[in-house]
Amino acid sequence: MAEKEIGNLSSDKLFRIVECLAASRLPNRLKDLADKLSMPQPTLLRYLKTLCSQGYAYRDDSTGCYALTWKICRLADAVKSDLSLRSIAAPFLNQAANVLNAGTLLAIEQDKSVLYLDFVDNPRRIMKTMLRIGKNAPIHTSASGKMLLSSFSQRKVEEIIAERGLERLTEKTITDPQKLFEELSRIRHQGYAIDDEECEMGHRCISVPIYDYSGNVAGAISAFDSFERMTESRMQQVLLPELQRTAIEISLRLGYSVNDSQH
Repeated sequence: MAEKEIGNLSSDKLFRIVECLAASRLPNRLKDLADKLSMPQPTLLRYLKTLCSQGYAYRDDSTGCYALTWKICRLADAVKSDLSLRSIAAPFLNQAANVLNAGTLLAIEQDKSVLYLDFVDNPRRIMKTMLRIGKNAPIHTSASGKMLLSSFSQRKVEEIIAERGLERLTEKTITDPQKLFEELSRIRHQGYAIDDEECEMGHRCISVPIYDYSGNVAGAISAFDSFERMTESRMQQVLLPELQRTAIEISLRLGYSVNDSQH
């Protein structure tokens, strides 16, 4: 295909074709693809020939069907290695901390504990906190940890409890399995988690999930402040909306599709 013709192809249509091929479990006939995409077969064929010539798709000579090659995975691996979750989320955490005048953090589950990948201290720098980048904490004690737990199956949560136990860090830490399951059920229903001095006395935190390209929970972001400043009204009316907006921005950069998700 001529370079000029390739250059004139619509990138929007090209990505639609790639996504349609990626969503198909089996190779597709040209006619079936055209029907799915509502695209004329001659136009679609030009795109498919371009993808094939670049090694991103192939045509099965015996069936005439088209499918993606694994070359597309090379791009995904390069992105995942060069743009870590922490580097993607960092500017958004900083912005949220400044907007909210509160500390923010990014956490993931690792080895049945919660691992803090990034941390932006409260801009007022008044309160002292135990949280630090790279620090692990019992997953059931923090808002981000409970947020992550709520995305797991009951069986996996039970396995974590059996292996790690429910260590008490403060007098408010949830140490009863049944109460923890009830808390996780509430979190799933409301879409956010709160740590009410369960990890550290004098400290409250609210957390929301971030999603990856598959729609799975990739981590959690949180905002925290002193118990006195983290009133119920401030968490609900100020922190939660900004955290949810920030979480969507990060999730979109992880390939998450708001329109296709049930979350």
